[in-house]
Amino acid sequence: MSKKLIAIALAGIFALSIVAPAKADTLSDLQAQITALMAQIAALQGQQSTGMVCFNTDLKLGMKSDDVKNLQIKLGVTPTSGYFGPITKAAVKAFQTTNGIISTGYVGPLTRAALNTKYCTPPVTTPTTAPTTALPAGCTSAVGFSPTTGLPCAGTTTTTVGPSYGTLSVVSYPVSNPQTTWYGANTYEVVAGQYKATGSDITVKKVAIKTTSDTATAFPWQAFTTISVWDGATKLAELPVISANAIETTFGQIYTFNISGFNLVIPNGQQKVLTVKVTTVANPPTAVTTASFWKFDLLTDVVYTDTAGVTYSTVTGSAVTLDNVTLTSSQQATLTVTSATDNPLAGNVIGSTSATTKVDVLKFNIKAENVNSTLTSGTIKVTDDGSIVKDAYVTSLELWDGSTLVAAAAPSGWASDVGTSSWTGFSLPISAGTTKTLTVKAVLAQLPTTYTGASTGYLQITTGPTLTGIDANSNIVTNSTTVTGNKMYPFLVAPTFAYVTSTATVRGSATGKSDLGDTAITFSVTANGGDIYIPTVGNTTTTKGIDEVIIPAYAVATKAYSTSTTWTCSSPSVSSVDTDGTAGQVWRIPSGATANCSFSTLVTNTNSGTSTTTASYFNVAVEHVRWYTSATTTAASYINQSWGFTNIQTADFYLGN
Repeated sequence: MSKKLIAIALAGIFALSIVAPAKADTLSDLQAQITALMAQIAALQGQQSTGMVCFNTDLKLGMKSDDVKNLQIKLGVTPTSGYFGPITKAAVKAFQTTNGIISTGYVGPLTRAALNTKYCTPPVTTPTTAPTTALPAGCTSAVGFSPTTGLPCAGTTTTTVGPSYGTLSVVSYPVSNPQTTWYGANTYEVVAGQYKATGSDITVKKVAIKTTSDTATAFPWQAFTTISVWDGATKLAELPVISANAIETTFGQIYTFNISGFNLVIPNGQQKVLTVKVTTVANPPTAVTTASFWKFDLLTDVVYTDTAGVTYSTVTGSAVTLDNVTLTSSQQATLTVTSATDNPLAGNVIGSTSATTKVDVLKFNIKAENVNSTLTSGTIKVTDDGSIVKDAYVTSLELWDGSTLVAAAAPSGWASDVGTSSWTGFSLPISAGTTKTLTVKAVLAQLPTTYTGASTGYLQITTGPTLTGIDANSNIVTNSTTVTGNKMYPFLVAPTFAYVTSTATVRGSATGKSDLGDTAITFSVTANGGDIYIPTVGNTTTTKGIDEVIIPAYAVATKAYSTSTTWTCSSPSVSSVDTDGTAGQVWRIPSGATANCSFSTLVTNTNSGTSTTTASYFNVAVEHVRWYTSATTTAASYINQSWGFTNIQTADFYLGN
């Protein structure tokens, strides 16, 4: 700041005093004008004392000006000739290195910003206007209380922050869902940059994205429809990917897109993450999909301004890059079928001689991945024994979605007691990433009055459903996996079994041992279609009505363990007569009633030694239940049931010795 400016201001005061009678109506007006000029002189003197210098133009080697002279003064270059020579260039490069700027010796926007931050900081002055006070509703002054709100009439002071110079830097930031294989008609997160404002609030106005293909035959507008910039979940701007919006570097290969039209403010000292997203075309052409990779760069060419009103065109940092992206045709849905957790276990089915019967024979999950899909048809196969349960007994297989019937079809093409039902003409949508649980029901025909079930008479879904449909990208899709149902045994009179509870406690036969397992299992027996009888004592063919099975978790060398079992049912016993004339007892469960049967088994590990080959985890489970439909049934005609007990067992327990 030169002394000439101060002299000019003093001359202004003198001139004002001469013309005062003509220019001022009153003495107070004249005094006010003199006071204002004196304040200007004080401000100029303050700037002179602080040595404040601002650099508003670019400077380079060979230039000569007062700005170069001020640069030499601030950087300690002598002599201060005002000529930008090699010594001045060396001083500039040293300043750039110290301030994290690429050392070129050229004073451009970044270097000027750093110089201005250090040497162009205005002195702190007292505001010439008093702070404004905002009064609460209903208040006319800061005294008393508001009649509207009842609150004190105390105002709030508004503080004005002066303008300042600032810089913007960027570093790479991970996107939330990185992918390098892209499909048509999808939107992908490409890159993200974390921007930091320093020295001033920064307003970002434009970013630039460069696209590169590895061949010179693929245009970006053949592959992408839009590029957008996001602040979290807020879309700041979107640009159509068309040739008119592209800046070409290499024909058919490298193009840059400037995305503007937004004003994102980053407060001083804070950071913001900007994410770039790209939407692909629905059906990329061969020129696009045969390119081995695409590359994206979030460039450092960023337009932003600080509160001093300076506009910058580049940021500190490096371009943020995503490499090796490949494009392919529209993504196809994947359909996966798995068995449901409540898929029916093998069990007894109660048929009818007067009506058809519906039986749940399979429950399965079908999941659609990647793309929404709609199922429209399917096939499923059922097998029967062909002797007890004949082909004609299975009249239909139905597909249900909860309580809604989706499709039904009679099995046909029976060969070796296997029939196929084909479902058509339905529409069952499944959203991408979701799973539906569907049920298959078999419809049994009215059974003959002479029908008698047996342990060999069954029906079963042997080849689970193959479902076909169309996904949202018009691809035909079919599930690649299937499941199998369990055997169902039709009877006119039969029990159903269900797990109730079980325990397993380990103890020792002597101090330091853990060779005894006390177990107990309780299960329910419900009589359906008629009374059910379970024997309590032996006959010529069987010793008990219930058998347990002991399952070591792995093969024990000698399998040396012993068991002792007792059992009972919560139902009255009645007399029976066996075919050999031996009197016996049976538990009778009346038709429609339910009884709980419990048995306790003591398992003893009798192996000697302490190695892992003589100790093991064990498990006790129901293996057989023998039941009758009459108290005088011959031994040859009882049902020795071994199915439907999968979950009637204890937890594993460990026995040593």
